[in-house]
Amino acid sequence: MYSLETKTLDGGYPKNSVFSDFSLAVPMNKFVSLTGPNGSGKSTLLKFFYRELIPQNGLVYLQNQKIDMLKQKDIARILGFVPQNGKIDYGFTVRQAVAMGRYAYNGTDKDHAIETALKDCDIEELQEKRVTEISGGEMQRVLLARALCQDAKILLLDEPVNHLDVKHQRKMMNLLRHLVEKDLTVVCVLHDLLLVQVYSDEVILLQKGKIMAEGTVESVITKENLLQVYGVQSHQVFDSMLNKNLWMPTWY
Repeated sequence: MYSLETKTLDGGYPKNSVFSDFSLAVPMNKFVSLTGPNGSGKSTLLKFFYRELIPQNGLVYLQNQKIDMLKQKDIARILGFVPQNGKIDYGFTVRQAVAMGRYAYNGTDKDHAIETALKDCDIEELQEKRVTEISGGEMQRVLLARALCQDAKILLLDEPVNHLDVKHQRKMMNLLRHLVEKDLTVVCVLHDLLLVQVYSDEVILLQKGKIMAEGTVESVITKENLLQVYGVQSHQVFDSMLNKNLWMPTWY
């Protein structure tokens, strides 16, 4: 069984049909990175999975169930989403904002999901603050905590480390990696190829609505693929802490 799947999907926006005959299958319980140049369709693809966009043709599946057969609460119990540059406009406290993740369960929290999410995202000390008074990086952690509250088995994240300092980037990525080890599926849009290489089980490399390469990190992040897709030269460096070679863009 796949976590997410599209079959011969056509669609996108009224003046820009991003995908044509696009098929994809995301395995369960893996950290899968979506990467590629700006405009390649990464964020748009996520929108089909949480039903912000409806395909013109083709099918979308969540855990082998057709998404158009599911109610919104059913989707929320399967899938949590953390948007890029997300915000909450009203003056809720951080705790109230995180508790919104319990919508799919009519607000009940018998397993203390709210407390766990606040702790995991390092925002316990912020919980009585208004969301209108916190920084962009703090808001990003609030949105992740809200998604974790859903107890979903699939997490979609669009550039989740935007606005985060190095400490909280590492904390968030390690948390996501830990969630995969607890049998969640994480699908993460990332531009940072270093993070892609360090944290991913599998990588999907997109360009102009097409899959240019997919598979293991080693098979996708290569000198040839980086040159073809990004038009940049790259070189390998050895990270002794990770005991592996990493491809880095050549900055000249």
